[in-house]
Parts: sequence; structure tokens; C-alpha cells
Amino acid sequence: MIKRISVLTLILIVFGMATVYFLNETTTAELKDTVKIREEQGDFIVHLRVEKVENKGYQILRSIEYQGKEPITIEHRTPLIAVSVNRSNAHFTGSPVTKTLNPGDIYHPQEPKNDEPLDRGEHMLYIHTQFVTDGETVDIKTNKPIVFE
Repeated sequence: MIKRISVLTLILIVFGMATVYFLNETTTAELKDTVKIREEQGDFIVHLRVEKVENKGYQILRSIEYQGKEPITIEHRTPLIAVSVNRSNAHFTGSPVTKTLNPGDIYHPQEPKNDEPLDRGEHMLYIHTQFVTDGETVDIKTNKPIVFE
């Protein structure tokens, strides 16, 4: 009788540990920390913020700030700020968009980008901003790691 209880207890302990391990490995990972990126080039500053969204993964907020002294007109295709994860493959498509920026303006050309959570671990975020001003193409590129736990 004691052997049966001991064996049954051991089986329950092993089953419980296996269940805890399985649930821990299969639950959705979350973004560890909010990531803020600020990349300057000339009179322009690209701002990017990656933050977790409860039960929905994460979102990316993007904007460009103009710090020049005179109003300027930029022309860009969609998206102005391309963001990709784990591979650098920016695609700028769509009809050109023209926007006049005054000193101190912050331009938010896109809605927040929402994505499903990534696998646990470190992932590389690639950011590429491209537009034309005064006949010259401006490319602002950067990358930064993000961590999911």
C-alpha cells in the first residue's frame, strides 16, 4: 500500500513538473523593456518607440522631427520610416507624399505598427528612413536589439 502511494505521488510530481515546464515554454513572450531610439542626421531626428501592448504583442511608434531654421518641403514614399525585425529589407512603395515642415515640427506619417510577440530572446530591429528634400535623397539608417522574455 505504501509503495502504491509513493509511486502515485512520484508520478503526480513528475506530471506536475512537466506541466509547469510545458506551460512556461509555450506561453507568449513579452517585450522586456520599452525601447526608445533617436537617430540624428543634419536637421532631422528620427524617433522610434517600441512598447508592449497588453495581450496583443507590441507596437512601434514612429516620427521625424525637423530642427532646421527655415520651412522645408520633403517628399517621401510609404512608409517614411520602414521598420523590420531580424532582417534589413526596407520597401518604399506607393505614390509620393509631399509634406512641408516648419522648424520644430514633428511629423507622424504612419499609424502605430502593431505586431504579434516574437520568440523569446534578442531580435534586431532595423530602421530605415528615406525622403527627398531640395533634390537630394536623405537616408537615415540605424538598428537596435530588442529583447523578449
